[in-house]
Amino acid sequence: MHSYCDGISRRDVLKAGVLGVNLPTLLELDASEDAPTKGKNAIFIFLTGGQSHIDSWDMKPEAGDMKGEFESIDTNLPGLRVCEHMPHLAQQADKYAVVRSVTHTQGAHSPGQRYLQTGNRKIPSLEYPDYGAVVSKEHASPRGVPQYVLFPGGGSNSANYSAGYLGVVHGPFTALGDPNANNYSVRALATPEGLTFEQIEARRRRLKLVDTRFRDLNLADQEVAGMDESYQKAFDILQSKAVRQAFDIGSEDADVRENYGRHSFGQSCLLARRLVEAGTRCVSVYFGGWDTHENNFRDLKNTLLPPWDQGLAALIADLHERGLLDNTLVWCTGEFGRTPKINDKGAGRDHWARGMSMLYAGGGIKGGQVIGATDKTASEPVDSPYSPDDAAASFYHGIGIDSQQEYHTPDGQPVMLVAKGNPIKELWA
Repeated sequence: MHSYCDGISRRDVLKAGVLGVNLPTLLELDASEDAPTKGKNAIFIFLTGGQSHIDSWDMKPEAGDMKGEFESIDTNLPGLRVCEHMPHLAQQADKYAVVRSVTHTQGAHSPGQRYLQTGNRKIPSLEYPDYGAVVSKEHASPRGVPQYVLFPGGGSNSANYSAGYLGVVHGPFTALGDPNANNYSVRALATPEGLTFEQIEARRRRLKLVDTRFRDLNLADQEVAGMDESYQKAFDILQSKAVRQAFDIGSEDADVRENYGRHSFGQSCLLARRLVEAGTRCVSVYFGGWDTHENNFRDLKNTLLPPWDQGLAALIADLHERGLLDNTLVWCTGEFGRTPKINDKGAGRDHWARGMSMLYAGGGIKGGQVIGATDKTASEPVDSPYSPDDAAASFYHGIGIDSQQEYHTPDGQPVMLVAKGNPIKELWA
């Protein structure tokens, strides 16, 4: 178990359940389910812990003692200045939109994360699905390619993602490990116990025989029905050349790898691009460590902003150059911003949900714009306030999913995908 500064713990990524789903469980979809094939792809980047907006997208040189240690630099978008430690993103500003006026009241990590990962406030009686799980349900991938892949990232700020009421069948194909490592490989793609594909196929045929006999005895139920198809899909992934090639990051051109940055976040972004090319519909990349109550400026300067700036900028530029950006929406956010006031704990900034910034690119988004504004200390919006509900509705709208559609929980309870949000119209203006 890992704990945040506020004492709220999360389930470990290796524990059983929705976080670490093996292939047969991941693909145990009901055989009667037909997922539509239309819609755009998505890459969701989550900065767990809460990025300091006043030290990145929304710098305030007139804020006096709250300004902080960093200076701002020009971008290739007239009027937009960003942190000096974001030189790569500064040169891609014409390709993305920054929303500076997101505001909410969930100032603790766990509720804030679930709010920003689902578009719905956390409630005890219902677990809402994260975005990748919804994409998994709504958008189909080619045979043998998982719809939803997740890179959980490292650090104690890894997020408590969940497939919620959609169930583990729509949970992520979780790619553990450091993609920047020389010996990086995806354990889930290794044949279990050293078995050959022929031996796995033989086991699958025996399982199908058992499944058929259960049905012949009228003992089948929803859990038994479709098992043979589910295991066939799992077998398809094990055999998929497209998936193996996508994860074979060592085969990528060395200059491209260097451009993304030889660090875990940069290589995760590169793998996200490779997976989208292979047919994956949603890739989520989690980058932890942004809970900077202490040493905010040291950590941002040395360990957080440089890899994030390089990896995200390279991803946007690479998608654009390959003709993939129009059909792939990139959304980068955290759970909240940081306090304008610098605390006394050691040059840190604390949780601040009343003002935060986020980035959208691709998927038809109009790049080269800044939406909304905060006051002179970046404390709260003074123009165009938007909620995480609106941000989530915008994400779904951009990839062709109706955020107002009604789902049903396993016990039949009707639930609207995003109950209160509306797409941010300026993103497509």
